[in-house]
Amino acid sequence: MNRLIEVPAMTDKRIIQHAATYGLTFLGLLMVTFFVPMISVLTIILLPIPMIIFSSKYGFKPALFLWLFVLAIGMLLTWFTLPFVLIMGLGGLMIGVAINQNQHPYEVLAKGTIAFVVTLAVVYASTQLIFNMDWVGQFEASMEESIDTTVSTVEDIGVDVSSEDLEIVREGYQELIYLLPTLMVLVGLFLAFVSQWLSYKWMNRKEKRNYKFPPFRDFSFPTSIIWFFLLGIIMSWIYTDPADTMYLAATNLYALPGLLLVLQGLSFTFYYTHYKNWNKSIPIIVVIAFVLFPFLLVFPLRMIGIIDLGLQLRKRLEGNK
Repeated sequence: MNRLIEVPAMTDKRIIQHAATYGLTFLGLLMVTFFVPMISVLTIILLPIPMIIFSSKYGFKPALFLWLFVLAIGMLLTWFTLPFVLIMGLGGLMIGVAINQNQHPYEVLAKGTIAFVVTLAVVYASTQLIFNMDWVGQFEASMEESIDTTVSTVEDIGVDVSSEDLEIVREGYQELIYLLPTLMVLVGLFLAFVSQWLSYKWMNRKEKRNYKFPPFRDFSFPTSIIWFFLLGIIMSWIYTDPADTMYLAATNLYALPGLLLVLQGLSFTFYYTHYKNWNKSIPIIVVIAFVLFPFLLVFPLRMIGIIDLGLQLRKRLEGNK
């Protein structure tokens, strides 16, 4: 009987000790992010990892209490930590809980991405409503400053820049503003992937686990993404006025599924190379070429992605074995 009572007590004590360790680690990384700007990019990426590791061990409720504790301490230190605790803490919590539930790595990635994107959107909206921060205005000011600096540098070396060229550059920057929701999703996906991958490496080494992502060639989106892309194309034909609210929706509904279809095309490239037993360097070369010359490869890779999903090419190829 005494033994039954002592075991939970020991377990609770262990949880509290680990919570203190990971909470202090999170807060330490948070302080370094604020006071050592030279390495803040690295520490921001590392911020979700303590929350991921703790919540992967103990599940949702202990992780939620840890996050609330870190949130309270962070707010006592400075209000400026709130966005970081919200975004990185909840993103890490969702990834860790999904790992704790033994979900597929890509399911973990999807939930982590959603958590990061939602919290990014909440921080973006709340800072505008509560603190009257004009993110778009600040971006436009930075854009003009960047353009002026570039023009000055180019003219110093004897190259004239026409007003038409400047207008094209400004239109390109303006499109980035319209694509802000898509950029948020891409940032969320990046943060989720990197923090999940680093956490896998840590847990495999320290806890002797065997966490890993499946081969990229097995990665695939649901077929419904094609319909979202087609809807985006139709809407972009209808709503052509940038002043129209629906223009923003149409632009992002076209851009985001289009980028995901490019990712599908890259995945199929890896799959087909493996299927044909071709040299493994071929898909790597394709990825490098895409990074260096994205505008040349976006359309063919997107078409490959559409064909792969629409015709279920992988199932057909597997059936031919």
